[in-house]
Amino acid sequence: MSGNSNVPKLTFWRTVVAVIFLVGIYATYLRYVKGWQASTNLTDAQPWGLWVGFGTLCGVGLSAAGFAIAAAVYLLGLERYRPVLKTSVLLSFLGYSTVCTGMLYELGLPWRIWHPIIYWNPHSVLFDVSMCVMCYTSVLALEFSPSLMEKLPYPRLRELYLHWHHRITIALVMAGTLLSSMHQSYLGALFLIAKGRVYPLWYSPYLTTMFYLSAIPAGIAMLIIALYLCVRSLNAQIEFAILEEFSRVMALLLGVYGVFRALDLLRNGALPYLFARRVETVYFWIEMLLLVVLPLALLSQSKVRNNPQSLYWTCAIVVMGFMANRLNVSITAIDAMTGANYVPKWPEFALTIAVLTAGVCAFRWAIIYLDIVPKREPLPTVKWVSSPAEA
Repeated sequence: MSGNSNVPKLTFWRTVVAVIFLVGIYATYLRYVKGWQASTNLTDAQPWGLWVGFGTLCGVGLSAAGFAIAAAVYLLGLERYRPVLKTSVLLSFLGYSTVCTGMLYELGLPWRIWHPIIYWNPHSVLFDVSMCVMCYTSVLALEFSPSLMEKLPYPRLRELYLHWHHRITIALVMAGTLLSSMHQSYLGALFLIAKGRVYPLWYSPYLTTMFYLSAIPAGIAMLIIALYLCVRSLNAQIEFAILEEFSRVMALLLGVYGVFRALDLLRNGALPYLFARRVETVYFWIEMLLLVVLPLALLSQSKVRNNPQSLYWTCAIVVMGFMANRLNVSITAIDAMTGANYVPKWPEFALTIAVLTAGVCAFRWAIIYLDIVPKREPLPTVKWVSSPAEA
């Protein structure tokens, strides 16, 4: 009996994860061995689909909390956010890692992913995006590295590294803030060159600004979701007042985005398309309902902001609305103009879910085994603390 005590138990969720990875491995085989046509329904008319729309655009945007919280703590001196700093950096690092992994599937010739490092094309927006993503992923790896180095069994090496890292932290945060801000905007610039091929409800000369304005509140919402799950399931101890403050900031940013989006539609003469009898109209209103209208209505109520579970579900709505926006821009808007009738093939879904599941598993492992969030003893009744003194 004692010899088998360390054998992992076969649970429902472990079985689900194993099935996801097995299907993902088979889909990877189809992508690299059988070729593009066996693994995706992408065409010349619709060259960007689920892998770009969800894997890259959503992955990058939902990772925006890392630079925002790091800048708040190190550059603005908001020390009250320090307890969630490591979690935000971890979330961003894993988010960008999944984006880089997804690029190995979405690129036509994935073995050339390193080419932007050598073959520079400063006139290409995609070159700017790729360089910023690579550089910022490297910065995030350095920002996160102390959490791993703290577990080294070599005290002298550990202290030397942490001392060296402390001296360059501000420079890393400044570089990360600049790089992340740049490519959050550059992702929108990718669609500026497709004028005439993007449906008017989503095309705008200010796509760069709208991508940036929507990414920060979505990243904060994703951070709140992660922190809530850590407290509920992984014995973390977080001061809820921090999350309540995040919710106020998120509401303000969503309001700014909503106003900017409305003025942009008016300026571009896109108002007639708001009530056109087309499926794109339905997708647009679903996006706006989830990303702006419903979250603002909920976050305006103190009973939602001050209730952990209500805030969690509100943030889930924000994330769904953000995902709807990115998928509408990258798929719906282009499909409407080209008539490609793109529908993702099952390997596209399988690989996307497998990469996302790997990121979730890595996040859970880091929270459990590394000093990412303050921990508490498992208590069946107490989930949140209302002030630092009670912690």
